[in-house]
Amino acid sequence: MLGRIIRRAGAVVALMMGLTPAVGWSQEVAVTEVPGFPHAKVYATEGADPRPVVVILHGAEGGTEAGDRFGPILARMGYAAVGLPYYSPDWGAYGPPKALPEIAGSFVDIPVDQLGRLREALKTVPAADVERFGLLGASKGAEFALIAASRYPWIDAVIAYTPSDVVWEGWGLETIEAEGARSSFSFEGQALPFMPYRGFVEGLMAGPGAADMRAIHANGRADHPEKEAEARIPVETYAGPLILIAGEKDAQWNSADAARAIVASRQAAGRETTALIYPEAGHDLVGDGGPRESLRSGGTPEANAAARADAWPKVVAFMREALQP
Repeated sequence: MLGRIIRRAGAVVALMMGLTPAVGWSQEVAVTEVPGFPHAKVYATEGADPRPVVVILHGAEGGTEAGDRFGPILARMGYAAVGLPYYSPDWGAYGPPKALPEIAGSFVDIPVDQLGRLREALKTVPAADVERFGLLGASKGAEFALIAASRYPWIDAVIAYTPSDVVWEGWGLETIEAEGARSSFSFEGQALPFMPYRGFVEGLMAGPGAADMRAIHANGRADHPEKEAEARIPVETYAGPLILIAGEKDAQWNSADAARAIVASRQAAGRETTALIYPEAGHDLVGDGGPRESLRSGGTPEANAAARADAWPKVVAFMREALQP
């Protein structure tokens, strides 16, 4: 039974959106490794002064794909784009070999404070101006970005696609028989309070495409109202600009309601927030480009493409205003 669960787990928890904005530039992009961060890369066009940093935080699929695909696009827009792999799925003998052995193989207690160490390491990279520091995260990467922004005053801009307003339970080999026991994220060595799921292992058993991930999140939240306050990400402590992009028909979690909750928390504290919420769109909203098939996204390929087409120019303008004054 355990083997059956784990063999299906990777496909069920792979939430990352396709990152395929159209690229109209032809500048050469140099790729630099980040000292002390295995597989982390800086993408920047050659021969220019230091430029603002944008750290790309992938979703639950882990690995380098988000940085490799999106890094050159941001580099040609004038940024030092940093792909930061922080999770590489490891299901042991029940799944494919772990792609990146040096980084976390379970989505458990991922250290948010690695961003502080990353910023220090980037001071040695000539292309990076760490005094202008932005985060672009999708899904679990948006959760990561919002947690970090609520704790670090040097973060200057956050783009959060299909966000969460709470920290969620983690997963991995060690949690299969211990549901509700571990957090997704930690800070300074301490696991962050989290909202548990309901039926996560049952969802893995159901197989790819069969699990109702939105219900797994919503039911867990309904079961644990007493955890709401502690699990909530204190987004109002982040004073900088924030843009949220979400779809009402998100099949992974209710990112539209999460976006509204984030806006309300920040408005109560006098913080301005831009929220782009699309009634017919799902989870696959990063970048631009035409319709594409996205398993487990929700919405339709056409509605998701329309949302991306509307949101992407606004995200580009947001980054320019926030990071390139």
